[in-house]
Amino acid sequence: MKNLSYFQTLLEQKRSLYFLGIGGVSMSSLAMAAKKMGCNVAGYDAADNAVTQGLESLGIPVDHAFRAEAYEGIDGIVFTGAIHEDDPVFSYPAAQGIPMLRRGAFLGLLMKRHANPVGISGTHGKSTTTGMLTSIFLAEEARDPTVMAGAVLPVLNSTWRDGGGEDFLFEACEYQNSFLDFFPRIAVVLNVEHDHADFFPTLEDVIRSFTAFCDLAKDGYAVILTESEGAREVARRTTAPVFRVSTEGEGDLWCENLREEKGFFSFDIVTKTGLYTSVTLSVPGKHNVGNALCAAAAAYLSGISGKAVSEGLHAFGGVKRRFEYRGRCGKMRVFDDYAHHPDEIRATLTAARSMGEEKITVVFQSHTYTRTAAYWNEFISALSLADRVIHMDIYPAREEPLEGITARRMAEESPNGEYLGNRDAIVAALKKDEGDGLLIFMGAGSVVELTDKVLS
Repeated sequence: MKNLSYFQTLLEQKRSLYFLGIGGVSMSSLAMAAKKMGCNVAGYDAADNAVTQGLESLGIPVDHAFRAEAYEGIDGIVFTGAIHEDDPVFSYPAAQGIPMLRRGAFLGLLMKRHANPVGISGTHGKSTTTGMLTSIFLAEEARDPTVMAGAVLPVLNSTWRDGGGEDFLFEACEYQNSFLDFFPRIAVVLNVEHDHADFFPTLEDVIRSFTAFCDLAKDGYAVILTESEGAREVARRTTAPVFRVSTEGEGDLWCENLREEKGFFSFDIVTKTGLYTSVTLSVPGKHNVGNALCAAAAAYLSGISGKAVSEGLHAFGGVKRRFEYRGRCGKMRVFDDYAHHPDEIRATLTAARSMGEEKITVVFQSHTYTRTAAYWNEFISALSLADRVIHMDIYPAREEPLEGITARRMAEESPNGEYLGNRDAIVAALKKDEGDGLLIFMGAGSVVELTDKVLS
């Protein structure tokens, strides 16, 4: 733990920090937080994009190639798992003996400064629920939360909010067990399914990881939505006090009088002491009922009024790239969606279908070869809820190709799939489409870049 105390001293003394992978959503927020605390901040990212340009406009220099001189005078380095250890930007400072700390551990240091850290975890739904919780806390006049989200929240126009209160609301990602570096008083678990097959070989490995995360809240609460079997197993195993949440009228907090109108839900939120509040959501989909209940449970355990929960959830209109409405392409309404797991795809398309549109077209880009291989049939099944699916080449992220795992083959094996090799071909095909309905650009990779091209 020497590095933790050392980096704590760096923050207190406002020393120089260098962030590797600074263009990432979480890393850019951490860099801004360190800058706000008075540290001298710089960083590296291979990409030159809106995020890195925004950082530079705030006075945070960003390198886009290795420079040995960039490390002169640097007291500590914060790095993300996206940077390989054999990359010179990592291996050079390591050889120079500059202290280095994982992204998650650095985030853990920041949350230790607050009395009420609330972590939102789950295989999917984390960013949306973090956004819901942020909206709730902002609706409570006496609270001034610090927020660390995994997607841009429109209410903040950022992923980060520097608050002056005791509340630290953060998104807790399980990949590479990064959330085990955190210090939650309230650990929320939305769902537990098998994902990140390159790191978690089996569902049992995922369950153990989420259980360990909940155990960190031994002096607070593990808030667990009991809809998935994996989450129920975590509730059985964790040593932390469990606060059970359900959409089925049981547990410690649940919903009653559930009503739907064109994919949007209203309901009462009830605890064992009676009615907490009544809610009308402004984001579609049955899955968002569970997300809202978990946000309400975390708020309830934090002493937030039912009035703020009702107002905050109604005001919440979504987060960037989570079934985000972007405009029109001809008669089609265009949406961006981050879904990259079969369960997420199924939830999004079910919500889209409930909105009453006759035709749903999806441009889909699978994320990583290992995930595509692990859930091949599940992807095809989930995507079958759309009428037409255009497959982009798989986004490799950190991986090398796997033999036989290609977007072309998935399109060929899908009843509604087609493969259009390059972006220009996809854009041209969509612009020729005279139909109406919904057009959804779906995936966690570069598919988002197509949206602007089509809308232009």
